[in-house]
Amino acid sequence: MSSQIRFLIDALSDPSVYPQPVDKIHVIQTHISVIFIAGDFVYKIKKPLNLGFLDYTTLEKRRFFCQQEVTLNSRFSQGIYLGVVDICVQNSRINLAGQGDIIEVAVLMKKIPEDRVLKTLLLRDEIEDSHILDLARRLEHFHSNAPQGKHISLFGAPEVIHQNLTENFEQVRNYVGLCIEQDVLDGISSRSFEFLGKYLPDFRGRVEKGFIRDLHGDLHTEHIVFLEEVMLVDCIEFNDRFRYSDIVSDLAFLLMDLDYLGFPGLSDKLHLHYSRDCDQDFVAGLYGFYKSYRAFVRGKVNSFALGEAEIPEDMKTAAMKSSRDYFKLSAWYLNIRKNPLLIVMCGLMGAGKSFIAKKLAGRTGATLIRSDVARKQLLGLQVSDRRQEDYDQGIYSPNVTQDTYSYMFEQASGILGQGASVIIDASFASRDYREMARKTADLNHARFALIYVTAPDNVIRDRLTLRELDPNEPSDGRWELFHEQKSHFQEIQPSESTDLNTYESSRHSETELGNLVRNIFFK
Repeated sequence: MSSQIRFLIDALSDPSVYPQPVDKIHVIQTHISVIFIAGDFVYKIKKPLNLGFLDYTTLEKRRFFCQQEVTLNSRFSQGIYLGVVDICVQNSRINLAGQGDIIEVAVLMKKIPEDRVLKTLLLRDEIEDSHILDLARRLEHFHSNAPQGKHISLFGAPEVIHQNLTENFEQVRNYVGLCIEQDVLDGISSRSFEFLGKYLPDFRGRVEKGFIRDLHGDLHTEHIVFLEEVMLVDCIEFNDRFRYSDIVSDLAFLLMDLDYLGFPGLSDKLHLHYSRDCDQDFVAGLYGFYKSYRAFVRGKVNSFALGEAEIPEDMKTAAMKSSRDYFKLSAWYLNIRKNPLLIVMCGLMGAGKSFIAKKLAGRTGATLIRSDVARKQLLGLQVSDRRQEDYDQGIYSPNVTQDTYSYMFEQASGILGQGASVIIDASFASRDYREMARKTADLNHARFALIYVTAPDNVIRDRLTLRELDPNEPSDGRWELFHEQKSHFQEIQPSESTDLNTYESSRHSETELGNLVRNIFFK
């Protein structure tokens, strides 16, 4: 860190420097900027760096790119970017009033409410279909009206795309064995170049038809804000070629980010609201191509952290894991066939299977089949009818249980046969039923995932006690039956481990659930 940046951080951390009353300054550093949050306003300075793809080494360049940031982002974030302010020094004291010598410049912004950022809303489970529709309309309007021209179109030429791919793959070779395996890198490389070569005339057609435009360039869930209208922020200002791209590439970044966070169902909804041309082989493949490209770039950038001495080891470990996940996602997008997925929830009563299953269904768009509901439907009972049966007795006798599983597998087969994914929520205490589920997936050419949901016994006891008080709860599980079910539960064998994911529901978080979705959905 340069001495000037250190001086500016210390000086601008003083609340008295700012023209508005501020109690405390919150400082955030990225690899290229320093951000000062001062009450309702944000001041952002650029570090004097030359990274090849950006050059902030002189005050004149930093002023130019600060102004670029304001101008470019004002296209789709009215009222957030307020201008560029001079940072001056007079009598060895920093001020923002223009008094003395100008030593730095900063972008002045209104503070964005964190609780209105798309990523925050996603992780709080507060996104509605209306949000996705509004976002699709906003992006469609922005992309339709974004600047285009002969110079901009050059960046969509197949030769440029080939160069970008080559550069990406070369830059990652130093991380083979750490963040990516050689066979994964080779697979992504060969399939990317194969797609580019196969559809060369179509790529040229995208250029001729004006689909290459001056766009956002960094469109992910942390750069979308839901205020009175949908705002986009923090586009790339430091290098035009990162913004000049196909509109499919711009949207593909966001679709990929939704997938990575574990919301493939919302990704599909956004795509459907935005465009209905996915049935065309080239266009459908183009989305996969660019989602793979965007995921690869994210994996590459995170890999670079491994070579930075100032980054702590725990952050490097996290960067390595995220890089691996991005590279796996990149490879998955280029698979020719993407079969539906059969997800089987497995575990004891009260472990949290139904809660997690419902969450997974909401995130993935998979159809949920719940045994507690299916059993009573099969017997002509109301779902809310409570039956205080003994273990393995009455409507829970082995014969009825067998009929219930057969009924669920029949339902699942019909849905999988239509190419849609399914979640079956049941105890699956028997290895035979777990094997039948696996065969159901095979017969329908579906992928298979087994999720074993667990929780401590004391947590389960409390849950079961509360469940009995809910009149709309279809489950008849009770604490007095728990230990008997536990003694009859057939433990999962090593032969079942290939498709096994264990989820401790008492430690549930939306981030962990996202990791689970990524592990099973994009495998």
